Amino acid sequence: MAQLKIPLDAQRFATGLTWKDYLAQMGDTRARTEDNYQKALLTEEERQFFGGLGQVRYALMLAENWCGDVHRNSPVLARICEAMPSCDLRVLFRDQNLDLTDCFLNNGYRSIPIMVFFDRDWNEIGRWIERASAATQRMLAIRAKTVDVAPPDQQEAAMTEFRKQFLAAHDTAPDKSLWRDAVKEVRQVLEQRLGVAAKK
Repeated sequence: MAQLKIPLDAQRFATGLTWKDYLAQMGDTRARTEDNYQKALLTEEERQFFGGLGQVRYALMLAENWCGDVHRNSPVLARICEAMPSCDLRVLFRDQNLDLTDCFLNNGYRSIPIMVFFDRDWNEIGRWIERASAATQRMLAIRAKTVDVAPPDQQEAAMTEFRKQFLAAHDTAPDKSLWRDAVKEVRQVLEQRLGVAAKK
């Protein structure tokens, strides 16, 4: 199957929000995302790796303010972009840019956040979508013990508990393991496409 032509150029990219401006407009989800941004730090070794990737010139994030995966994962994606010396990150809203979103479907779904990296000529280097695979497994396990077993009249409380436990899985583990898994997956995508050897 041929890859879709990505309808993105410098002019359209420039209409996107910087990370700072994206946070500023988030409204009632801003505090949650900013808190995750303070916690989702890269390790020194990760900063060194991404700091050596001068080929990545542009990073496009597709997001929506209401999405839990955006609150959890966009901060660590922003940290990755900040570590790359020549990378300019812009955020566009998924639902206002469905032609772009539909170039990056996740098993047929418009999952977010979407992060796509480009070189200076707008050739795609790699993409990462929604959450780390380990996070999906953890999410399903937590959901099975909360939302999936709650009676109909307790679904709202079960969903609140599910969200609480899933966020805790990101930021309370000693190594913030689910964010580490996201960083590892992004790194693998870029290593594969750029032929960069991982430093052991």
